[in-house]
Amino acid sequence: MSSQEFYVITGASGAGKSTLIAALDDLGYSTIPEAALAFMREQLECNGRILPATDRTAFMESVLARSIQDYEAAKSLDAPVFFDRGIPEWLRFLEPSEPNCRIAAECRYASTVFVAEPWPEIYVCDHERTHSYDRAAKSYVPTISAYLQSGYEACVLPKVTVRERVAFVLAQVGAGAQQAAAADRHPATRPAGG
Repeated sequence: MSSQEFYVITGASGAGKSTLIAALDDLGYSTIPEAALAFMREQLECNGRILPATDRTAFMESVLARSIQDYEAAKSLDAPVFFDRGIPEWLRFLEPSEPNCRIAAECRYASTVFVAEPWPEIYVCDHERTHSYDRAAKSYVPTISAYLQSGYEACVLPKVTVRERVAFVLAQVGAGAQQAAAADRHPATRPAGG
């Protein structure tokens, strides 16, 4: 599979990225969950010490390693594949190095990255997202800059319903046509609701 069929959905915390990824997954599209959140949950479950508050560098190195594993695993999934965040934003937390530059060059995604802007009307604090809206909004620019500096283009997601966001993303990637062609070839693989 070509990495041009790997699409990143990123942006501000609490702006609807994971909800959009879940909706795409519900429709039968291949998705990859956010590596940082998955790793943090695992650490909390086993009383691990590799957390952002205790050892940020070790945490980011572990998240990067998980993201590389996810990237490699995605090669065996049906296209398109949607990632909840991607490698460029994790690299921004680590010291520039030859290996990290090589990773950025080898683990490429589609040239367009979907971006969820800060959205105060839907932002909610919970047991995993404990920081304020202002902090979430503040991290937005550095996150998007990591992709722009790595040669990606940003496509801002409209602030609309989840269903409308799904339709927008699928129209941008041409997945609707791909899905219809695949369903015609393999009727049993037709996603629910599609």
